[in-house]
Amino acid sequence: MPVRNVLAEAVISKGKVMTKRIVRVVGIVLLICGLIFLGWFIPAKAGWFASDREAMVERYAQPPSRLVTVDGVPIHVRVEGKGFPVVMFHGTGVNLHEWDPLAERLKDDFTVVRLDWPPYGLSGPNPRGYTTPEAARLAGRLLDELGYKRFATVATSNGSNVALTLNAMEPGRVAAMAFSIIPLERPSQTRKVDWKIRAAASFHEAVMPEYHPRIFYRWVFEDTGHKGWTPPDYLVRMMYDMSNLPKAIENQKSYIADNARLFKTTDVGAVAGKVTAPVLLQWCWEDTIISQGPEASVRRFTNTDVKVIEYPHVGHWPMWEIPDRFADDIRGFLKSVDLEGTSAAQADSAAQPDPADGAA
Repeated sequence: MPVRNVLAEAVISKGKVMTKRIVRVVGIVLLICGLIFLGWFIPAKAGWFASDREAMVERYAQPPSRLVTVDGVPIHVRVEGKGFPVVMFHGTGVNLHEWDPLAERLKDDFTVVRLDWPPYGLSGPNPRGYTTPEAARLAGRLLDELGYKRFATVATSNGSNVALTLNAMEPGRVAAMAFSIIPLERPSQTRKVDWKIRAAASFHEAVMPEYHPRIFYRWVFEDTGHKGWTPPDYLVRMMYDMSNLPKAIENQKSYIADNARLFKTTDVGAVAGKVTAPVLLQWCWEDTIISQGPEASVRRFTNTDVKVIEYPHVGHWPMWEIPDRFADDIRGFLKSVDLEGTSAAQADSAAQPDPADGAA
């Protein structure tokens, strides 16, 4: 046999051996990965990773937190500091601890009141369901229970809608309003969501809608903060823990579905026209959830003055991304307005009929 043929057969034989080894190694790796996946999927599907409510109360509701029952609904509330009351409304998917950095910086100057508005955090369940008007109504009743007749509000994301609805329900009660993320128009439906989030969301919606792993929430924060921002581990764990309470995601979906219905069938932003108190709008330009610029929001406040502060490189979480600057701007705004002034003029102004209503 020619030497050339012998060498060729040797090379072919060696190649077959290498191919078999590669296939074997790949098979072993896939088997190990499959076993690891099943080791996670089976207990997750069975609910073994669900958050225990008592453990979450122990972790997130230590004093000065307390649970106050309002109309049969337990509300997690936290009151700190001294001075004029400032009520903080958190955004979608989180809870009152979203405001930890701001509360720490303001409590020497103001009484900081924070609450988990249902369906979020440790508040609820609420047999009446989960809507923005219901959240606002409960917030008003809670503030009655706490004895706060007049207060300022600081709100972000969907918490802004809750604060605005409360103001419309109880004209003249709110002395000043600060907003960082304010969805007066429907949030963007075309923003490019990180592919990992889209893939994970599709998977979980199909086979495990009530549970998402901790890494999922880290991706959410990274996708909505400013470019290069690393969310604190505490923030990620907090969202993970609260979202995995029994029925938490189900209740949140119910709220979000009603919110989407409101944006499709009503003029949600019209509620801004009911505001007569001074307004601060802290506009975060790297927040891509709210698609329009600040001018569109400012135009909706037809009965008050709006101070706008813009942050070019800040995303959806300014209280965590730029905590000192964010707090300084809110403190400066609140100290620049007459918080203790009479509310009668504001109440009368807000109660005036809208000319458009008469035209209809």
